[in-house]
Amino acid sequence: MMSFQYGSRVIVLPATALAVAEHASALDLRVLLALAGNPDLLVNPAASAASLAGALNVSPADIGNSLAFWRGAGVLLEQEGGVTSLTTAEPVAPVKTKPLTADRGLTDYTAAELAQAVQGNVELSALINACQQTFGKIFTTAEVGIIAGLFEQLSLDGEYILLLLSHCVRMEKKSLRYAEKTALSLYDEGVTSAVALEERLRRIEIMADATGKIRTMFGLSSRSFTTKEKKMIENWICTMQYSHDIIRLAYDATVDAIGKPSIAYANTILERWYAEGYHTVEDITAAMETYRRQKMGGSSFDIDDFFEAALKNTYGET
Repeated sequence: MMSFQYGSRVIVLPATALAVAEHASALDLRVLLALAGNPDLLVNPAASAASLAGALNVSPADIGNSLAFWRGAGVLLEQEGGVTSLTTAEPVAPVKTKPLTADRGLTDYTAAELAQAVQGNVELSALINACQQTFGKIFTTAEVGIIAGLFEQLSLDGEYILLLLSHCVRMEKKSLRYAEKTALSLYDEGVTSAVALEERLRRIEIMADATGKIRTMFGLSSRSFTTKEKKMIENWICTMQYSHDIIRLAYDATVDAIGKPSIAYANTILERWYAEGYHTVEDITAAMETYRRQKMGGSSFDIDDFFEAALKNTYGET
């Protein structure tokens, strides 16, 4: 007859681990045993990744992958105060994930559903790891659920999701909830491919940088741009592709003409310049200088006269 020799210590493993053990790597199992054998590591496993890596002779990134696997499988749970625990719940039979409903957005996963989503899906598992590296953190179970939801429920591919998360980092909004909200908004707009997303994010980031400068230029400290003003500014930046210096010229011309800043008046000026084919500061200053010379000997130079002449030339008026 044989029996276990427990010695002075006993390691208790959660029953939920049995449901996913066949999908766990050798390292995943070693990490699970290490956590079960040293409960102090559960206080902050992310901070303990370096010591675990040294003890198991692997890299901290490998430890992060294993932690993500056990979180996704519902074995590691986040508790109040950020402390992680090994769940003692009985394994639950896999439940089919719920479909996306437009009115609610992403559907939350139960532990069983999340385990089912991650188990055996090499692409999703690798994506979760890549997303964690992009954000520079180990995701909570809820955050793993968001990545799984974007991947499964919205059918967004890994390239798309990584582009989106990289955008969040550049915008200094490293929040999975923000990424989820952005993804749902873009999805509703039909931006569902990586190529379309890359172009949209380029416009968003250019606009974010430009609108801050334009707000300062026009002295709009607290008032938000109106919807119409936002469309005007997007047209200046993304369609006309005018630089900050050209917009500054239009601002100066606006104040000279009407004595105060005005987005609408500046828009009129910029539309005239664009219609005339003026695309650089040099184009505009050269045209204004040419008009000045033509006015020599007559009345003094008037910038409104210059714009009126530009309109006549553009539309063939006499």
